[in-house]
Amino acid sequence: MPNFTNQLTEEQLYSTSNPEIIHFYPQNEKQKKPTLKLKVSSALKYLALAAIALILLNLLVVISYQLGFTFPARDKFYFDREDSLPTYYSAILLLTAAFILSLIAVLKKKEKDSFTIHWAVLAIIFLGLSIDEAVSFHELLIEPLRQKFELTGYLRFSWVIAGGLFVVVFGIAYLKFFLALPPQMKVLFFVSGAIYVLGVIGFEMIGGSIYQGSTGVRDTSLPYMVVMTIEETLEIVGMSLFIYTLLQYIKSYTPEFKLSIV
Repeated sequence: MPNFTNQLTEEQLYSTSNPEIIHFYPQNEKQKKPTLKLKVSSALKYLALAAIALILLNLLVVISYQLGFTFPARDKFYFDREDSLPTYYSAILLLTAAFILSLIAVLKKKEKDSFTIHWAVLAIIFLGLSIDEAVSFHELLIEPLRQKFELTGYLRFSWVIAGGLFVVVFGIAYLKFFLALPPQMKVLFFVSGAIYVLGVIGFEMIGGSIYQGSTGVRDTSLPYMVVMTIEETLEIVGMSLFIYTLLQYIKSYTPEFKLSIV
């Protein structure tokens, strides 16, 4: 980190010509705020370890159902249960992405970037997804739509219709934004998004096609549990990769990401 003097103005500190800085430090060195440093490679490592731990715990739950044994708080580790550790972890991942997106939006606003509003809306979308993941608002659509249109098979979990329409509209609205991203970011954004959508909609549809339970009854057949494991794994992997992508994007502003602690 360069040693800034009192002659530096706030405008200079925010200047994009100085890639080492992403926020303002008070000119008085005695009032200088401490910083929280985050290495992108370390973040990816911890995200991967958390994902592996959750997957292994879920597999233990699947095996316990198939072999007929149980253990304390078993369902709290099952991917297909809403009030479970994996669900809350997914909500935290989405909330983390929303926070990073909002930070990028603030940086873009200071640069008067033409895509500032896109970053801000993305932050709002991911905040909404985080809330939905925690409380499952989307599942309220399942029974009304299924009964009204007599949906079965791949559309058994009928909320995927609304989800699919949202993905299409989002893709069209953000096409120009996507094309303006740096080449590496294009790849990472696309791959992380594709993995997440494949899980949240694609394998949700496959799960609906083989679902054997009735309303409010959990299906513990092996095929369904395997599909649900793949679905939630893809969601966690996709979101983890997206967070890594956002951190890499911020890294273009500064080699080490620093947050002021107030």
